[in-house]
Amino acid sequence: MTQRYPVPLSDVLVAAAGVLQEMEGRCAELQEALSPAMTAGARPMALQDLDYVTQGLASLSYFLASLSERLPREWAADALAVAEALPLEDVAAALSLAPVPVRAGAGELELFE
Repeated sequence: MTQRYPVPLSDVLVAAAGVLQEMEGRCAELQEALSPAMTAGARPMALQDLDYVTQGLASLSYFLASLSERLPREWAADALAVAEALPLEDVAAALSLAPVPVRAGAGELELFE
């Protein structure tokens, strides 16, 4: 099904909140994986910085999701026009409300250009 544009701005904010929530989860996994190495390293404050980023992503996600509930449904935007300029395809697809492209399977290395 093809998405019609413009789309309700509240839907775009919910999509953005979802992207931030996914990034928060990735940061939490990074914290867990890197914690032993970072606490033994010369810069243990880096782990605290990563924790702050993780909490910030969670806060931004909550903010956008909550804000979306307060916007009139008739407020619309052409999210596709803006999202097309984003370098990460899955983020662009999510924010344009398009189907998310298939990603590499779990455990597969994904390299970015």
